[in-house]
Amino acid sequence: MFNFTNFFSNNVNIIVTVKKILDDPISITDAKVARLNLTDNLLKVRQELEVSGIVDNTLLFSRKYLDNINDDKTYGFADIALEKEENYLLNEIIDKNGNILYLKQCSTPDWKCLNGLCKLDYGCAMTSDGIKKAENRAFEMQNCELVEIGGKGCRKGFVEFKSNDDRFMKKNLFFSTDINVKSLGKLGISIGNMENEGVNSENISSYHFTEYGKVSLKFDHHLKPTQEFIKVVEGAIKSKDPVKEIKQITEQYGQFIPTEVILGGRAYFNEHITSTGCFAGNSKGIAMNANAGGILGANAASSFNYSKEKSTYYKSNCTKLIGGKQPDNIENFDEAAWAKSLKDYKSWDSIELQNPTSIFKLLSYDLRKQIIESVGKRIHHLDFVDFSYCLDEFGKPKIFEFKDVIPSDTLNIIQNKEADCNIFATVIDMTESKNDFFTCQVLCPPNGKPSLIIHCIQKKFKRYQCKLKIRWMVIGYYTDFNFIHSDFNAQLKILKTEFSMPNNSNNQTMINAELLSFEKPIFDIPACLGSPVLTKLDSSNDSLIIGYHFFNAQEENKIGACTFSYCLKNNHYVNLPKFTFYALIISNYHAPNAYNIIPFNYSLLNKPFIDFNNNITGSCINPKFISLYSTQKTNYGPIFLKQKSKKIKTKIIKCKESACLACKNKSITISKDNVKCVFFDPYIGYIGENSVYMNLD
Repeated sequence: MFNFTNFFSNNVNIIVTVKKILDDPISITDAKVARLNLTDNLLKVRQELEVSGIVDNTLLFSRKYLDNINDDKTYGFADIALEKEENYLLNEIIDKNGNILYLKQCSTPDWKCLNGLCKLDYGCAMTSDGIKKAENRAFEMQNCELVEIGGKGCRKGFVEFKSNDDRFMKKNLFFSTDINVKSLGKLGISIGNMENEGVNSENISSYHFTEYGKVSLKFDHHLKPTQEFIKVVEGAIKSKDPVKEIKQITEQYGQFIPTEVILGGRAYFNEHITSTGCFAGNSKGIAMNANAGGILGANAASSFNYSKEKSTYYKSNCTKLIGGKQPDNIENFDEAAWAKSLKDYKSWDSIELQNPTSIFKLLSYDLRKQIIESVGKRIHHLDFVDFSYCLDEFGKPKIFEFKDVIPSDTLNIIQNKEADCNIFATVIDMTESKNDFFTCQVLCPPNGKPSLIIHCIQKKFKRYQCKLKIRWMVIGYYTDFNFIHSDFNAQLKILKTEFSMPNNSNNQTMINAELLSFEKPIFDIPACLGSPVLTKLDSSNDSLIIGYHFFNAQEENKIGACTFSYCLKNNHYVNLPKFTFYALIISNYHAPNAYNIIPFNYSLLNKPFIDFNNNITGSCINPKFISLYSTQKTNYGPIFLKQKSKKIKTKIIKCKESACLACKNKSITISKDNVKCVFFDPYIGYIGENSVYMNLD
């Protein structure tokens, strides 16, 4: 009968001597001792020895064999490939004469070996001192496309830069490739493509380099998030302050990870001045500019075409080495010896980082979505523009096309369904007509480009030409995690209410009072703005204006929204059409004085107004985003706000229908302290002296 007790006692927790073999000449280094199970496969044995620091991916398990059957003293060693270790047990390769386990240095590295040496599946952070590897591992590399570069990897050249930002990027290994790292989060710099045609330079700072590229590793589809990384991300999402927690994650796990890396060695030689007469024709470079919300994105060329009338070069010394054997004193740098040392792959390091992506982009779709939604929406774009308005047809609106002024990258964000963008807009008449005023609502076709519907409200129709100023902003989720390195922590919540036309017209309403739920604001009265949005514009709704205001719901964490519709053609209130109402709730903003609730003043005729000259309404830029707020739950009804360049007034339209239910039953009462004005001025904290618009991407 087989004795299981003896079998396990002879194979479990056995003292094994681990020895490393040197190739040339064959010799054995100092040995180490470990307790191992002889019935474990080599993959498990490796994991145990890695914990003890005895083995790494540069060492292979080797089986000792008799090299000459006629000579019992000549032995050889057969290596076990890393990917085959799971197929062998320890007792199949161990030298039973003394329980000796032999390890041999890899002669040709595989991706596992190089990943172990260079920590390629660790995230990186961009700092003022250069790119730093994260302390904690965010991913496990499952596979890799490894390509040996060969002789073409050896090259000499020079890199030039014309600004400190340019110097920063090119010295941090992001060059010789198209770079697009918008997903890294806000790093405080922005790189854009720049075409230099005929650039004359008197002083161009540059450095020389010698590079030995050995291998290229591409692993963009082979990175699996670690369970530890997933766990801390889930904790951040559930925390009270997700933005703060996510920023801390980037400090531990890095901001981004390059998904393609070139390993080898690079020697930098001191910068010098090339003086007088350098001419660059049709060359591409990297332009970098400080931007409040700018993210890295570049197109950098690896070659430069110059015609030089006169140049001065100074003797250059090696100032920095990446990879290779590091000399005791860099001033005594021996380039030949250093190049020779690169034959040993253990001396290789990253000399180019390509295709970087945010560490959060490689998480599952559901987890990415939770991160984005936990942070909330931000302002992507903020702008104002002059618009020539000509009213020549009774009851018909004018359309302002956003596509004429919106940047292409912002338009792409709007059309990205995951960003779930909303547009808020306001208009004023710069000619300041006494009685006429304007309203606007957004037109957003399902698969089209957004535009603004602008109506002019008149007591009596007359042809009218004027200059309008339109102010608008795009608010949405940052799907590429640009918020991570933002200088501020703004919280903007958008509440959505759908209004559908019921089949039974008797169920339609002229005035709708809706209670909206939201998180408790900092102020007793939340700062709220509204945006009515139509998906189509035709003869059934092109003469309708949709008005709104907010009111005190007198319930915890709720606010009331009153919406109503007025027909300009028939001059009376009508049932609400099919539309979507978006309410912007501002609960926390990085510039506290950018939003406020302010009371109305009253004229001698008891007409409410707000004067912008009282210095309580933010910056001097108009129009502002405004809305009306009623302090009483039952005090709501049709009312509009007329905004002028220096004043805000209320407007109540009386319709021609004597039996109008809207006018008869639901008129809002205006008196001191029962209505207030909400304003939001997002330019505060952003606008610069020469700014025309602010793109916050």
